[in-house]
Amino acid sequence: MLINQTYFIDSCDDVELNIKRESKLEYRITYDDSKQMEAIVFIIGGFGANANISFLDFDREYLAKKFNIIVVNVFYHCFSARPSIDEKYNPIFMPNEKDWESFCEIAKICDMEIYDHEKSNFKNCIRKLDERSKQIKHEGRLKKDFLINLSCDFVLPNNEYQNYGIMAAIDHINALKDIMKNYPQFKSLPKIYGGGSYGGYLALMCAKIAPWYVDGVIDNSGVTLPHLPHLLGRESECGEFAIRGDNYILLCFVKKYWTRDESSPYFLSDDNYMIRVLLNSKHLSLQNEKNQNTIFISYHSAKDEGAPVEHKSNFYEFCKQLGFDTTLHIVKDENDVDGRYIKSLEHGLRMTDRALFKKELPILLEKLKNKTFNMRENSISYPCKDKIFTFKDFKDRFELKITRL
Repeated sequence: MLINQTYFIDSCDDVELNIKRESKLEYRITYDDSKQMEAIVFIIGGFGANANISFLDFDREYLAKKFNIIVVNVFYHCFSARPSIDEKYNPIFMPNEKDWESFCEIAKICDMEIYDHEKSNFKNCIRKLDERSKQIKHEGRLKKDFLINLSCDFVLPNNEYQNYGIMAAIDHINALKDIMKNYPQFKSLPKIYGGGSYGGYLALMCAKIAPWYVDGVIDNSGVTLPHLPHLLGRESECGEFAIRGDNYILLCFVKKYWTRDESSPYFLSDDNYMIRVLLNSKHLSLQNEKNQNTIFISYHSAKDEGAPVEHKSNFYEFCKQLGFDTTLHIVKDENDVDGRYIKSLEHGLRMTDRALFKKELPILLEKLKNKTFNMRENSISYPCKDKIFTFKDFKDRFELKITRL
């Protein structure tokens, strides 16, 4: 029988920014209890995975039926970083002072009444402006293709924000430890992590912070050098994404605390960036010392503008030199676009997580077949510039400790 369970657990606080977490970590698992399990598989959704939670549930059930695996979705810290049809996982549109002043000026030009109390429902304000713009275009006072430029912050549920990478990866390890506590019969199974784009990056980050808990990684287009705008937000003057309406473009900034202001308690130091970098030969060597048997599989487009393929190639070259079992599929041109799994040359290849696992999981499971993988507590320390980041098991939790050199 197919089993679906949802859990809410304590996970990690933000050790880097000294911010206490206000919410429980949610994760969901699916498996068929009539089967002999072969692996625990984490499907790690990237940005936008929260758009429709039922899609995650459907894919989890599909893979649990197709393979002899426990399938896990972790709703990690800052999981709800894009619009969602599920209100619980849907961020709020919130303009800052400059955004609101600009919006009010545009509304005035459009002869549209707007009041300060409406600011708290900015989404409705945008809808009103969109309707007014449509009317003005119909009257011939604006060109049909004219778009109004707007901007706002994205305020996430549970007062979350974008820490980028570290907390989200720790969340997956804490979910794994909780699964082992609830299902001790699965302790000897291999642990596999995978996903696309940010999900692929997180899968690789899990292997960095807890290599002894990662036996396989299936990545599609994950970055190895994080984009600074994804950490700094407004300060970089580069929105994370845009929503395009018929008459407007809304540039969205996910809530963040990181800054390059050295006087701020939220200063993003070189150390904080370095620990998030995967393309680091010294760190990879330390990772290899803890577990040289992790299997790495990646897909990456040669035309990827968001995550240059050269970075991924260099990462895999380091891994290969260290003796890891590696397979890097570089999608070079249209001849490699099969239309079934790989549908384009753009970032992410338009390959769904479901397609990624359907294609690569059988190969990985065969490599891991008839092997025993024990849960053993451990720790790993990564020296950066002025700090040492230590990721370690502590009782029934997984945590980060930071010390100065």
